Parts: sequence; C-alpha cells; structure tokens
Amino acid sequence: MEENVQEVKKAEEPHYFIVRVTIGREAQVFERFKSQIPKEGGVYSIIRPYSFKGYIIVEARDIESVQSLIYNIKHVRGIIKREISVDEVLKSVKRKDQVIDINIGDVVKILSGPFKGENASVKSINKDKGEVGVMFLESAVPISVNIKISDVMVTKTEEKNESKS
Repeated sequence: MEENVQEVKKAEEPHYFIVRVTIGREAQVFERFKSQIPKEGGVYSIIRPYSFKGYIIVEARDIESVQSLIYNIKHVRGIIKREISVDEVLKSVKRKDQVIDINIGDVVKILSGPFKGENASVKSINKDKGEVGVMFLESAVPISVNIKISDVMVTKTEEKNESKS
C-alpha cells in the first residue's frame, strides 16, 4: 500500500520546461500565459528569468499541459524537449550581485551605444539602477549622460590626492 502512495506522489511532482519565445516579446507572452493558467489545470506556475532573453520557464504536470498552454499564442517559438531541474530553475531566478568597482572621478571608456569609444569622467554612481553619470572629457560643451555600468570600462582610477613634501 505504501508503494502505491509513493508512486502517486511521484506522478504529481512538478516538471520544469523551457518555452522559447521571440526576443523582446517575453513580457507579452508572459502576460498571455498568466491569463491562460486558470483555464489550463496542469500548469502550476510560470517564470520569466530576466537573465535569459527569449525564454520562459513553465512549471507543469507534464509536457502536454505546456503544449496546450502555448497553443496558438503569438511569439512562441516552441518547447525545449529536455526538462530542467529545480536547481537549474533556482540558478536562473537568483539575482546576481554586481561588483561595482567604479568610483567617482575615475576615467572610463564607453563600450557601446552612440558614445562608443569616447572617454568620460564618472560624476555619479546609482547602484540601484546600475548606472553611472559621466561627463565627456573631449567635448567642447560639457555633456552629462547616464550610462549602464556594464557599458563602461575603467581606464584610469582616481588616486587619492596625497600631499607630497
């Protein structure tokens, strides 16, 4: 009798599947999935990992439940047939703390965007938004712009002014 109970519990264990979607349309598909979940009994939850563009993770009873959820939804590209483990799901949703090694006064080089290749001086740092306020060094008119920290590279650090006798 105990063996039958364990088998029933195994059958009801959730499985995690990855649904491929059009990059940039993850939010639309996610909202559509949210509206479809009450109609679909085999889907338990949906996860939109921000670190993986173009994918949504669906927790469901089986792959057939996921297939009926995604049926006829625009911007869905398919299901990756391999299930993923709970550990892999947790890795995808854990927030990774960025190590910000930029200080006010540092000289940085812009790596992407319209100012790519320009040198600038850091004037402010917003850790919550992940942005730095920079002022371009080689412009005739002082221009101040906020740029993502990931789009700059420190070329020269501001050394503490120490008096030399």
